[in-house]
Amino acid sequence: MASSDNMADQVANAAQNAVKSRDFSDLQSTIERVAGAAAESIGRGIAQASDGIRRGQEQYALIQERKRKEELMKLRYASATTQRGGGIALVVAGVAVGIPLVAIGLIMLLVKLSVAAPFIAAGALFGGALVFAGTRKIRLAGVFERYRNVIGLRESCSVKELAQRGSESVADVQKNVRKMLAKGMFKQATLDETSGLLLMTSEASESHERELAEARRAERQQALVQSASSKESASLTAEQQQLLDRGKAFIALIREGNDAIPDEEISRTLDRIEHVVSAILDAAAENPELIDDLDRLLDYYLPTTVKLLETYRELDSQPIQSDNIVDSKREIEKALDSLSVAFEKLLDSLFRDVATDVSSDITVLRTVLAQEGLTESPFDKAR
Repeated sequence: MASSDNMADQVANAAQNAVKSRDFSDLQSTIERVAGAAAESIGRGIAQASDGIRRGQEQYALIQERKRKEELMKLRYASATTQRGGGIALVVAGVAVGIPLVAIGLIMLLVKLSVAAPFIAAGALFGGALVFAGTRKIRLAGVFERYRNVIGLRESCSVKELAQRGSESVADVQKNVRKMLAKGMFKQATLDETSGLLLMTSEASESHERELAEARRAERQQALVQSASSKESASLTAEQQQLLDRGKAFIALIREGNDAIPDEEISRTLDRIEHVVSAILDAAAENPELIDDLDRLLDYYLPTTVKLLETYRELDSQPIQSDNIVDSKREIEKALDSLSVAFEKLLDSLFRDVATDVSSDITVLRTVLAQEGLTESPFDKAR
């Protein structure tokens, strides 16, 4: 690559030669060639500088990410080196104490001293205990490192996964984890032995507790619903229960079709139909005398709704939405709107019948109370 001084010299020489020879034909081409070379040189320099900056930024980002992960690991895990160092110290102490005591005992035994046995026993027991404890600490440190490598920076890990990755039993892993938690090797973790989850942070533990509470609440609600359903079923005849089950089956088909249709407007209509029909069936379950009025609903309206919905889904799945298909879908939407209104009117009429029955019961009650002299007769009020 030519230097800037060399380029300037080329232009100066070309200009001087042109003046001397009075021939300026090559001067323009020389200037253009030198300018082009200069621009190319500058462009390469900028590109190289940009590449250098980008590589530097990427390297910096990698370094920062590595530091972040290292800091998180320090927050979550204790040093296995400390645990292993403590184990090695115990082994060394056991050997340092046990061997001299045993040696002294053996020497005493050779000279037939009666106190030799206690020295041998003390050396073997005390030294052996230290070596055994140290070996267990070293082993636990190794297992801890393996668990740490499996879990990494995840928020949680199942005990089953740790067992599979280390060819251990679930019971052994739980036992090891409990020891590690007691020794503070997992700094923030908690073990949920019911679900078999090792939760690595306080945030993960809190989130898990919320999920468990929500699951328990859902189970209680489901139990209440099942209990209420059982009570309702107990007060219904087999034929009445069969009719209600037919209605629920239609609701399930409507919900399935609704889930498969992306159009929001028709989806809202189907949501409304599902809600109203469910309310009708609930009202009938609480007032079995109303079930006899549901023949038209179960034999015509609901089957028609499901059939229209199936037709709409078939039309909507066609790859080419022709004018006829679009018109047919629009007509089905209008029909479903009409059915929605009809279902709402049916629900209203059912509750109107219930209200009429309640009103009649209250009138009879007041009349009986008046005849018994327990309240004023409504006929006395009229007079």
